[in-house]
Amino acid sequence: MLTTLHWLSPLLLGSLVGLCCCGRSEQAQAAVAAQPQSSPAAPAAESPKLAAWQRELLELAFRSACKFPMEPHHKNRSRAQMVAVEACFQLGQPELALGFANDVRDWRRGGIYADYAFCVGKRGDADGARRLIALAEGVAAGERASASSQEWRRDLIAIKVARAWSALGERDKAAAAVAAVEETSLQAVDADVAATAAERISLLPPEQAGAEFAAIDSAFLTQSLGQQGLSVELLVRLHERFFADAVLRAAIERRFTELFDKLMPNLRLGALARLARTNVHNGDLARGKELVKSFRSIMEAHRWRTEDRLPQLAELIELTFLVGDADRARADAKAALAEWHTQREGVVDIFRAEALRPLALAFYAIGDAPQGALVLELAIEEGQENPNSRPRCDDLVDTAVALCVRGIEPSAKAMQRLREISGALGEPW
Repeated sequence: MLTTLHWLSPLLLGSLVGLCCCGRSEQAQAAVAAQPQSSPAAPAAESPKLAAWQRELLELAFRSACKFPMEPHHKNRSRAQMVAVEACFQLGQPELALGFANDVRDWRRGGIYADYAFCVGKRGDADGARRLIALAEGVAAGERASASSQEWRRDLIAIKVARAWSALGERDKAAAAVAAVEETSLQAVDADVAATAAERISLLPPEQAGAEFAAIDSAFLTQSLGQQGLSVELLVRLHERFFADAVLRAAIERRFTELFDKLMPNLRLGALARLARTNVHNGDLARGKELVKSFRSIMEAHRWRTEDRLPQLAELIELTFLVGDADRARADAKAALAEWHTQREGVVDIFRAEALRPLALAFYAIGDAPQGALVLELAIEEGQENPNSRPRCDDLVDTAVALCVRGIEPSAKAMQRLREISGALGEPW
């Protein structure tokens, strides 16, 4: 296997893969809370404007997550908060994410600082990036000083700090940031780490693309699941960036349609969906259709629980519409909703909204906004079935953020209902 320092970036910063999602200690919490709260100067370029309703949804999601009591729910609190924070970065709103950071009371604040540094570093605000890198490193130092701290937390911050230094062209500092990362921290699937590490593809010289693919391909079948998670992300990004290279493109697609048939279905289908979208985006509708056909075959060959099948089916509906088969997409959507009504009672209440929400989004994606609104309202109410606030809060956050990221403005009725749910969160958790 290639060494860690081969993968992370074109600056030779390592194949850093997933980290397990664990909690944090009271001592680490105190150490992080003691870190300075300063913010950088204004960035060199402005962020795109959010619609007022989008900003309200993000703020509603974050405020709702903040209602979790710190004890004993600090893990759930910060995880829910990060759903909103990550959406801010996805929507090009790093300032809003940074504004949320002070209420994130654990080590994850360090990751926010480092992600912000990466964003403004790419914009050219080197001074702002350096100030936030210093804050991120302070959080990592607090973790390091705690006797009960877990290495994977500071390792994740280190990966993000390295990415920020890389954006500034500081190769030596980027290398130093990951020098102490532990291999034992890197074995679980973690989408955040994979996406951070795979940023290296955006800077990869075209002449190195073939060698990059060959290195990934030669190691893939012997990798752990976490390592494969990063390799999948790298391959998908290679496919997107070097789409014009027909040989490389075909080789990557063949891995997911044929050769990687033992890969975890969720990873394989997620990759196929992105490959199909890239083909359509680049004008190859015919190949996009073939990849969607492979997606359908793989999905139908696997046995799923209802709560796992419906999100995959929703993705298939959107892809089918994307490649031009609108009639089949609408028929699939109608069948999926009927399946939900038939299978609902067999789904545990805390999973119902999570299963139904993607179908609501799919109806919007295929142009059936009225049905999408109805299914969305149903999903919102399904998220309120459990008497405890914890699952209700998680579903509220996920729904608000999904709408915001997708650019789907909820009806006045749905928005008011989300506000009401947020306001009612409280004991019992």
